[in-house]
Amino acid sequence: MYKKLLLVVLSVITLQAAKAQTEKGNQLLGATFGVSFTNSNSRTAFDNTISDNSKGKLTSYSISPSYSYFIADKLDIGASVGYSYSNQKYDPAFSSQIQQQNKNFSATIFLRKYFLFDNKIGIRTGPYLGYQKQKQLYVYTSNENNYNSDSYGGGVNMDLVYFPSKNIGLAAGLANLSYQHQKFTGNSLGNANTFSLNFVNSFILSAYYAFGK
Repeated sequence: MYKKLLLVVLSVITLQAAKAQTEKGNQLLGATFGVSFTNSNSRTAFDNTISDNSKGKLTSYSISPSYSYFIADKLDIGASVGYSYSNQKYDPAFSSQIQQQNKNFSATIFLRKYFLFDNKIGIRTGPYLGYQKQKQLYVYTSNENNYNSDSYGGGVNMDLVYFPSKNIGLAAGLANLSYQHQKFTGNSLGNANTFSLNFVNSFILSAYYAFGK
């Protein structure tokens, strides 16, 4: 009888510890470290009506600290800043561009809804808005160009999340639907608008420290 009672008490404590991380009033401090490999299809339209359909593979590395606050149970709002490097290789059968390298400095605000099983593991998803300062190298079949740009955009992403203990959370990226408007410096093609849907086969891991109530 004593062992059964102890098991019930421990189960309740574990459940409350997990639930407390995503309750209203709690906060998360985190950092995201990414190494990703993405297969993507994109369509880009420039101001002068030139368009480009592309299919390729993207390799990227990133680091991004973040902070969020739970405005309701399982709903947080927050912001992050970060740096990333990416190298995109295109299939020549779909595009005259064969490679693109980016160095990005970014700032993002987001809203995320958590859907958890047993208050410990599940997914989170929600919209985000962001700004990026970019340095880019474009390599084509006949030449290459360097550009600087400012980008504004947003989208919806989805992460796998897991809370193994009271103060620790982990997350990994699953998918991202996004729109981006780029204003180039020194680009004769004008501005660019890009819609992307990416399903990520990657190691993009976020670690969080939870505190609050």
